[in-house]
Amino acid sequence: MGDDAATILSQSKRRLTRLKLLANFFEHIDIISIYIKTDIIHNLFQENTALDYSKLELFHLQYTDSLIELLTKIKRQKENDMLAVINEIGINKKYISGFEERQIDNFETDRKMYSGIFSRHLKTLYKDLTEEIFTADWDHVLYFHKKYAQEFYRTGADESLLKPGSFPAYQYRDYAIERKLLGRLNIQGFKVRFVCGYLFGIHEYELFKIFQSDDYFIFSIEDKKLYLFDKQLDQLDISENQSNQRSIIDQLKRKNELLENNMNEKKRSLPAEVEGVLKDYLRNLENIDIMSKIFDFDEETNILRAMLNLNLNNN
Repeated sequence: MGDDAATILSQSKRRLTRLKLLANFFEHIDIISIYIKTDIIHNLFQENTALDYSKLELFHLQYTDSLIELLTKIKRQKENDMLAVINEIGINKKYISGFEERQIDNFETDRKMYSGIFSRHLKTLYKDLTEEIFTADWDHVLYFHKKYAQEFYRTGADESLLKPGSFPAYQYRDYAIERKLLGRLNIQGFKVRFVCGYLFGIHEYELFKIFQSDDYFIFSIEDKKLYLFDKQLDQLDISENQSNQRSIIDQLKRKNELLENNMNEKKRSLPAEVEGVLKDYLRNLENIDIMSKIFDFDEETNILRAMLNLNLNNN
């Protein structure tokens, strides 16, 4: 292969690469079909060094270059139009990623640990009340709502279900603990499980379940009261708390999916006149006999015929 042929083949390869990138960008069936047809023609020359490489160059000048120029202009316009959407998707992803990283080992782990911490706190309260001393530090349990209430505690509930009636109570400094509740806690060894939290303005409530029983009790943080939950449980949503940002994250994920789908759809869509040009282009590639032009033996046949005629005449 001569230097000129190698140069033509190298330039042809570069054109193919650009055409492939455009086909990948638009994901348009006609552009993909054109790329495949062009690749076949390129490979014919690459594998057969006896062919006239100037015909490959002429083919690209007549067909490929104009198509690449047209598609590149459309691609730039589409990328410009999509820039705002891409930026919005990027910002949404950044927010989603930051939220999910923060969530990996926080609330779920702390919620389970909080149950054990609260159990130990209640056991200390009982011991203090029997000995008439005050050693329990409420900060050991108050940290949880300070850390998580604003983001996790449920706001969509009927607050009246959580508020207490009057009840006989033990007084532990500023805190009131229902007598009946303390008795039931003692029976079960003060083992409790944090169920979920509720938030209404500055009022926060935490719902606990006493192990191996059907008893639930409320810790009213603002009122500083602990008391048995005596309402119908089915009237209250007691499912595990979810971050109030979770719904925002889910919305952002759905929005990103919609934006990406719309963007990909717009990317594939082309103006009607361009669609028509592509179909004509493809039709030309398929209908005109490209192969016959590449393997055009007319010139060689005519020379051979002339030579044979010369030989015959000389005889």
